[in-house]
Amino acid sequence: MSAFSASDAALEGFQMLRTHWRVVVGWALFNLLALIAMIVITVILGVGIGLAAGVDQGSGAAGAIGGVAGGLVTALIETVLIVGVYRVMLRPGDPGFLHLRLGRDEGRLFLVGLILFCGVVLFAGLAVALGALLGNITFLGRIIAGVLALGVGGWLALRLGLAAPISFAERRIDFARSWRLTRGHGWPLLGMWFLNFCLVMLVWLALWLAVFVLSGLLTGFHGFASAEGGEALQSHPGRYLIEGVIPILCLPALLVISQAPWVSAYRSLAADPAEAL
Repeated sequence: MSAFSASDAALEGFQMLRTHWRVVVGWALFNLLALIAMIVITVILGVGIGLAAGVDQGSGAAGAIGGVAGGLVTALIETVLIVGVYRVMLRPGDPGFLHLRLGRDEGRLFLVGLILFCGVVLFAGLAVALGALLGNITFLGRIIAGVLALGVGGWLALRLGLAAPISFAERRIDFARSWRLTRGHGWPLLGMWFLNFCLVMLVWLALWLAVFVLSGLLTGFHGFASAEGGEALQSHPGRYLIEGVIPILCLPALLVISQAPWVSAYRSLAADPAEAL
């Protein structure tokens, strides 16, 4: 049997932060610069489309296109960072600045994420349609149906959760491989996910508490809650800057904490002789 440990896997991200903290700091700066560049490009794209189509007729479409482009670029940046986590843990000798590249590995993971996203949308649509068909059942019945839908969705997510690291480690998109590796390990994987989820939420809560305290100490706690929209931005620009920049800088660390357990699970389960290719 494999030596997979749910608790050890859930804490793998903190181990990586301890041993590769310089790399994670570099990723934080990369994320900030990349997102700034993305915002500039999105604004330029939106203005260009608006000018080409006319301010009155094309500005709304330009904003929508710019928003879609910004979302795709943001997803691509996160994909590059996640593959960086995989590269440090699985192939640290690969070339790349701060273990970051833009190539086939990133393309495969982006495609895996797109397939999983489409699967989630399809599953959610089926669940809503089923709920509409069962609209006449009791309130308790609807609750039971909702719990069952969440349970089935969570089970599928656990069984397919190794598809992302597999796409990097084995250089292929193979959801069936993830299904085989996770067979008989559902409860340990659930324990790993739950423990890691709690840790991520604690880190996220601590981060926002630190942001609130720091911004309050630097800009003052009074007057901010009563201000709204542009007035709040004009009266408290420092707070908006702090609340915008710090989460961006901390995102790579959160990605490490949340993604490293799945890589650790893959390494343990793939090393099991019973799961040989």
